[in-house]
Amino acid sequence: MRAAVALLFVAACSPMAAVDPLPFEPAGPNATPEPSKLGPFPVGVRTVTHEDRRRPKPDGSPRLLITEIWYPATQDTRGKPTVSYDIRERFTEEQKAALVNVPLLETPAVRDATPAKSHGPFPLVVFSHGQGAIRWQSTFYTVLLASHGYVVVSADHEGGTLDYAVRNQLQDVGIGLGTRPVDAQYLITAYQRLPETDPLYGMVDPERVGVTGHSFGALTALRVAAIDKRVKVIVPQAPPSTDLFFIDLGKPDLGIPVMIQGAHGDRTLKWDDNVAPSWAAMKKPRWLLDITKGGHFTFSDICAFDLAAVSDSIKLDIPGANVKSVLNDGCADPAPKAAVAQPLMNHFAVALFNATLRNSQGSYALLTQEKADALAPGVSVVTADP
Repeated sequence: MRAAVALLFVAACSPMAAVDPLPFEPAGPNATPEPSKLGPFPVGVRTVTHEDRRRPKPDGSPRLLITEIWYPATQDTRGKPTVSYDIRERFTEEQKAALVNVPLLETPAVRDATPAKSHGPFPLVVFSHGQGAIRWQSTFYTVLLASHGYVVVSADHEGGTLDYAVRNQLQDVGIGLGTRPVDAQYLITAYQRLPETDPLYGMVDPERVGVTGHSFGALTALRVAAIDKRVKVIVPQAPPSTDLFFIDLGKPDLGIPVMIQGAHGDRTLKWDDNVAPSWAAMKKPRWLLDITKGGHFTFSDICAFDLAAVSDSIKLDIPGANVKSVLNDGCADPAPKAAVAQPLMNHFAVALFNATLRNSQGSYALLTQEKADALAPGVSVVTADP
């Protein structure tokens, strides 16, 4: 009896007993959690500004990457105050007057929460925002990914952000073709080599890297995968055509799993001209999720702000584009509501990341039409070519 009690005491005082216990097992060889729901980790968030001095701007100052990092946090994070984002901060004082009723974007992430290092290291996923958007444009997706055991980093691409579009008027919708992939590569390198003084040191597994993004960010994911072999899987959402933007890369065989997510109802980047040729250019293993009646901004949080309703008064201007029509693309009937579409997108993206970066082989079985219809009958079409 004394020996048994002694063993229990030793076990209770051992490092294993001090490990932060999880409510359920994260994706792995023996676990296939539901990818459309929050994972076992609370989520922390940090904001860091990186300076890429190898790429100075015309005035000699370094290219800045203001970066949002979502990461798995310890269980004592639950119940603490969470982070919200105010899109009004991206507009001029004059424009803010027209945005008085725009809601905050609420998230379940906690600012500077304690990282869950005892369960790491974790795969790294780089998210790239759309043209004229912002690094936190898709928190429904980036925060969920972090909760499943990923370090997710997303930087503002200088010259292609909402702030820039508001203050300078976006004159070139193709800006960033060369700089964005290098931004993503910079982030991969930076988070593979975090110094010991960084709060997230030891959190990232440098061998497990994925890239994802929306619109021009989807193109960024495709281009990075074509030029950087560190990338093991990509999920481009509503991408432009690779026929146009791979022109300087030929027709590369990426050689990695790819899931393209798009919408037949996309008016900004029409399916036949963009998603269809991009899908045709991909090789096995590949998957395609079509939110059939969705639109371009179905794949973001922008619909929550209803900017289309105030686009005239805030005087947004993009050459050659009807801004109100663009901002309504995916935010109004017949597009599915966010509560319907977002779980679908999350299910398929997170399942593929879990299968490839967390070795959850059971997650491959979730990438089917049957699973899509179980979440939202008749809303999407899934094409699997594994």
